[in-house]
Amino acid sequence: MPRGAGAFGGVSLGVAMGARRLAGRGVVLTTILALALAFAGGLIERRVTTAGAVDRSLAATFRLVIPLFCFALAARACDRVKLRDATWPLARYGASRRDVALGIGVSLVLASAVSGALLDVVAVASAQSAAAPPFARDAFTSGWIGALVGAAYAGWFAFGATFLERGRGRLGVLVLDFLFGSGAGLFAALLPRAHGRGLLGGEGPLGLSQPQSSVALLLMAMLLPVAAALRCRE
Repeated sequence: MPRGAGAFGGVSLGVAMGARRLAGRGVVLTTILALALAFAGGLIERRVTTAGAVDRSLAATFRLVIPLFCFALAARACDRVKLRDATWPLARYGASRRDVALGIGVSLVLASAVSGALLDVVAVASAQSAAAPPFARDAFTSGWIGALVGAAYAGWFAFGATFLERGRGRLGVLVLDFLFGSGAGLFAALLPRAHGRGLLGGEGPLGLSQPQSSVALLLMAMLLPVAAALRCRE
């Protein structure tokens, strides 16, 4: 790419590079494992008792499978290095690190949103029974919630990847989400886990309504990759 090319070109190249990394064999195997975990969790919950099996299956998928899978996607999109360093294959030819980093973040957000939706649909399908609500309704509702939560995790992991050696700040984000995301206070309101719980019918952080939690997740998905890209500028 010629030096001085437009921002759109740099972002587009970053999206393409992130997509190539996320289409690798390792990601495919990780995806199969995540889908298997979501499917197995639903089967187990249904065998325990069909009453509330779908809700429990979704809760388990949100608590464990989605954050860990999005974390794995973030590591691969960043080539397991700091986000700024992950832009080097294009930056060495003159592309703006900031623009390429934003493109990588966009590809990560999109992949995580699709993955979150898919994992939730699988969790619903495997726990479905005659006693459960209609599958189409549950699949649609859980799907868009999973997409929002997955996208928000991607935003946080992209931002975390701008900190510490080899981008290990994304691990710090994961730990903080596990430790504090189950709460309902101000700190929990900054993390995807608490808002996902609220959208599934539990207590949201700070007493926020479901529409407010949806907006919060959307803002995380949109603003955090931009903040991450700004930290990668020359």
